[in-house]
Amino acid sequence: MSFFKSGTILLAAAMIGNLSNYFFQFFMSRYLSIEDYGAMNAIFSLMAITGIPTGTIMLVVAKYTSTFKAGSKDKEIAFLYRNSLIKMAALGSLFLFIFLISNNYITSYLKLDNRWPIIIIGIGLFLSFVATVNMGMLQGLQRFYYFGAGIGIGGIFRLILGIIFIFLGLRLNGAVIATVLPVLLVFLITGIPLYNYLKEKGEADKYTKEILNYSLPVLLSAIAFSAITNMDIIIVKHLFSPEDAGLYAAVSILGKTILYLPAAFVLALFPIVSESHALNNNIYKILDKGLLYTLAFSAIGVVVFLIFPELSIRILFGERFISAAPLLKFYGLAMMFMAIISVLMNFNLARQKTGFIYTFVIGCAALITMLSLFHDSLLTVILIILSVNLILLVINILMVYQDRRVFYQLRKTEGIAGK
Repeated sequence: MSFFKSGTILLAAAMIGNLSNYFFQFFMSRYLSIEDYGAMNAIFSLMAITGIPTGTIMLVVAKYTSTFKAGSKDKEIAFLYRNSLIKMAALGSLFLFIFLISNNYITSYLKLDNRWPIIIIGIGLFLSFVATVNMGMLQGLQRFYYFGAGIGIGGIFRLILGIIFIFLGLRLNGAVIATVLPVLLVFLITGIPLYNYLKEKGEADKYTKEILNYSLPVLLSAIAFSAITNMDIIIVKHLFSPEDAGLYAAVSILGKTILYLPAAFVLALFPIVSESHALNNNIYKILDKGLLYTLAFSAIGVVVFLIFPELSIRILFGERFISAAPLLKFYGLAMMFMAIISVLMNFNLARQKTGFIYTFVIGCAALITMLSLFHDSLLTVILIILSVNLILLVINILMVYQDRRVFYQLRKTEGIAGK
């Protein structure tokens, strides 16, 4: 399956999922108070950050599944699947326990009225740990129809449950429950095409050390990337008034469409680059396509936010959030930079290049420090994010360009030597 076709399938699934999620936000912004809406998105940001290991798991499983697939090693794939499910169930249980014992502190830090939302997302994290193994397997096997179904169905189910629970009067708790339950459904659906791997016997112990060594840089990059894209909401919720936090959440949710919509092409890019790298093929042509598609979709979003910021806010969130409109264009531009960085990050991880991680860690530390020190207004917060993202983008482009130049020089030398 071509990169464009794979990306198109996942783009369609992502659009279904994103539309469902944004209708979810649309509904919640109207039926929750601004304070509860800000609290809801702070909780979701916390879930995204603490769920960073799940993103690592998916990438690692996808990486080695695609590598084994390139070598037609079905028994190794089966062992990887079973072993990952067992270990992630144990790790998910540990995270749930941590959430239970730290419940009071988290509730106080986020200024929540009750502890139930934190308990619920702890359960959601446990489910995410096992569900993400299935998603990583499907991504690595390039079973993009099932992989896309996992992306799209979860969003639809979340929207339906959210509406039901809000009308039942569950308010903030209902919104969080509606986000957690679809994870179980996704796990069951995505497990269907993988069932045969559970029955097949195989061994891959010799790869365990290699997989663990690869997991650490993936985890570090995921932590830094997730912190850069999610810590702002948590910091704003802690430092600003509940109303300002709600307004900022609206800008963040809408602005992140620029980051998440082209992510479909990133999901397709990773296993294709990984398999091509294992076969020693030219991977930079795939990178060029990924960058082109991502830049095109992101640029369209930035232009829309630049020309129609008030209309964009009004359509999704209503008049109550209209004062946040001037912030949208700056936040959208910051997310365009992160979308391109995401392509470069996944490209590097797929070819097992990890030097870029130092830039991510430094950028993350700089961002958190600057936001903690300089936060006189919401605009200041966004301009800091914009500046850090731009610097990160320039550095990572230069690093990949250097590797690309060396690659083509070697290819040219091999071509001359082969004559």
